[in-house]
Amino acid sequence: MAKLVFIGERFSGRSYEITAQRTTVGRADSNTLSLHDRSVSERHCEIYDNGADVIVRDLGSRNGTSVNGELLRDAQRPLTHGQIVKFGAVEARLEISYTSTSDPDTDITAVHFHAREVAHPHHVAPPAPPVTLDDSASSVGNDHTLLLPRPTPSPAINRAPPSAPLERPAGKITVVAILIAVTLGLLLWLILR
Repeated sequence: MAKLVFIGERFSGRSYEITAQRTTVGRADSNTLSLHDRSVSERHCEIYDNGADVIVRDLGSRNGTSVNGELLRDAQRPLTHGQIVKFGAVEARLEISYTSTSDPDTDITAVHFHAREVAHPHHVAPPAPPVTLDDSASSVGNDHTLLLPRPTPSPAINRAPPSAPLERPAGKITVVAILIAVTLGLLLWLILR
């Protein structure tokens, strides 16, 4: 199991366990790991993990991703235990621990997984729940592991598909518009009186 232990001054002491084969890192909330720091690009990099090997791939980020001081721009490289990864100005140390159930001798490596994903983009394991790191976020537990899962929509809620336009009944919009117009009229009347 791999995890990032943040060592820079902004996120020091917090950690993020890499639980998915592909983790997206960036400033945008749509990433698996959102780092709210101006030096981090919206879509900064990807981390591929398959137990025995971990790869980081820069996605053309503005300030680059570096591993032990080596800057990556639109490039990738394998990571090993103890290496320092910088996402812009945000620093983290990679820690890899092997449990008795993890098997480092597997046929599917992170390189193989990445190649398979490029060839078949929809053949991907489900993503890990997203996590956001910013100065106002609080850490949980003694090990300073940050746990901020995003709420998932309840299956009981009947939602329109994302591509469908949001429909509102015309009657409610008309009532709201009339109330706003009356309120503005009263405010104007009070001011000009």
